[in-house]
Amino acid sequence: DTDLNAHLIRSRAARDLGRNTDALKHARAAWSLSNEPDERYAAALANAQALSSSGRRTAAQLWLRRAVQIAPDDASRAKAAQDFRYVRGQNPWATALSFSIAPSSNINNGSRNETSELFDLPFEFQLEGEARALSGVEIAGGFSTRYRLIASERKRTDLQFGASHRTYVLSDDAKDIAPDADGSDFATTSAFAGLSETYRLPDARAQIGWNMRFGASWYAGEDLLRYARLGGTYQRAIGQRALASGSLTREVQDGLNGREDASIWTARFGYGLFLESGNRISLSTTLSRAESDADYLDYTQRALSMRYSLAEPVGPAQLEFGLTVGDKIHDRSNLTSDGRKERSVEASITAALPDLDYYGFIPTVTLRMERTDANIDIYETESFGLQLGVRSAF
Repeated sequence: DTDLNAHLIRSRAARDLGRNTDALKHARAAWSLSNEPDERYAAALANAQALSSSGRRTAAQLWLRRAVQIAPDDASRAKAAQDFRYVRGQNPWATALSFSIAPSSNINNGSRNETSELFDLPFEFQLEGEARALSGVEIAGGFSTRYRLIASERKRTDLQFGASHRTYVLSDDAKDIAPDADGSDFATTSAFAGLSETYRLPDARAQIGWNMRFGASWYAGEDLLRYARLGGTYQRAIGQRALASGSLTREVQDGLNGREDASIWTARFGYGLFLESGNRISLSTTLSRAESDADYLDYTQRALSMRYSLAEPVGPAQLEFGLTVGDKIHDRSNLTSDGRKERSVEASITAALPDLDYYGFIPTVTLRMERTDANIDIYETESFGLQLGVRSAF
């Protein structure tokens, strides 16, 4: 049978009768016969619907991304994107992939100074090699996935897994400063598995939850630490456009290869608001307290962050601005009798480029600046970087 429309009709009829295998067979036949954009779009939707009805929702999402890509007009594209969101909400699996390339003036978090006063001595030491800021390119990738075990009106239970890797390529200038260094000397890898539950309260505007996570980190290919984390969360809608949230977590780290053990308490409060213009602003404050037997792991850290996203594009770009200020205090330091005190600021501008959409993914460009001032010169850092990435448009 070479009648494309007949296959589309049979696919829909079989799906309505619960004969999902037949529905998929006719949808695939329709796809093989399609040539024109509207035909290929209709066949892609038919494949997505047949797969979703048979429980293969991840495969259905891939077909819906294809439908978005080949949609003959904006209305068709919007419908495929809406269908994608619906199927994603029904899918127990949710996976996010990340990849970025980021040229940076300081890949190793080295000092921006060439000299430093140490040990309360009245003269300065020359900083060399990896103690100084090294420029280069950061290459990062990772994934996180969630499997929903329970989904009811009042409760959600999720299994979570993820891993990431970050490595570097040194610039020629960095090789001159640190000839024995290699970008992989600063590479980091992490992996985790976790479980979380969220409960909707009788007041439907609020929910509480808890989560636990077990993970490990590696530095330069060597074991760095293992950790266990337990936390609680609270979230509440305020009016029609605002959301407040809070969390408290405790993490216990098992240091490896000579790294000391540590325990960290972290409290966070956040507030997000959609303005009447459609722009979105979010504020958050974080307080962390880490305790260990090592000076560099025993600290109190505070941070205040702001994000502002524009609803309307500026030229071809959707813009988001970020600003974070914070301080970090170590009561003890083996380099000075005054302890270690740092103040930091980070600013960023992210531009997403929707006109370059490909299968529902759009490129992003982030310009980031970070600066840390400290009472010990060796910990004063400065970094400028440009990050290229990709994110989903829906």
